[in-house]
Amino acid sequence: MTDRGISDEPHLGPVQRFVPILKTMALVVTIVGAVPTAITAYHAWQYKVPFTQVSHRLAQYEIWERNIDCKIDYKALSTSQGTKLDAGACPSTRDISLKISTDDGKATYEWIAYNQLQKPGEAPPSGILDLIIGGARAETSGPRSVQLAQGMEVVCQSLISKSQLVRVVKEGSQCYREVVSPVRGSVDKREQVPCETKCNAAG
Repeated sequence: MTDRGISDEPHLGPVQRFVPILKTMALVVTIVGAVPTAITAYHAWQYKVPFTQVSHRLAQYEIWERNIDCKIDYKALSTSQGTKLDAGACPSTRDISLKISTDDGKATYEWIAYNQLQKPGEAPPSGILDLIIGGARAETSGPRSVQLAQGMEVVCQSLISKSQLVRVVKEGSQCYREVVSPVRGSVDKREQVPCETKCNAAG
């Protein structure tokens, strides 16, 4: 018997007539409620990031977009364990860019949005402290020494797509072309190039 047939039955009460409508509404609400989770799961698969980090990683991409025209001069620190931290800020947005490089050749970028920094009278944001303290805890135990290292200068950078950013950086007298995932923050490819190299998708 169809819903139309049920609603036309004279012996059915008002509540019974609305049961099919309520069931349909409940189904629609369930489906709509599941959409954000499905989108997050899709982004986790698409960009190869953990499900719980999707929101943070997409926010990192937005900061890359905001600072794409900013050529940052980085200052660097290196530890006796071989880890190097390059840090710089964009003068216009005041967002902070960090590059963490390990002695095994891996490197990642992480941004700290200016509006996340500590304001007068407020506690420092835990995420920033975790980033700095967490890196220190990851080091092996024993005496450590921190030394100033050669800084890095951005020659050019171009946001090719949501999954690829190309930048040429200068360290001392040498230049390097980096292919970065702006969502994951990882440096997927790095090679020495002439300093006149353009930041494009080719190569």
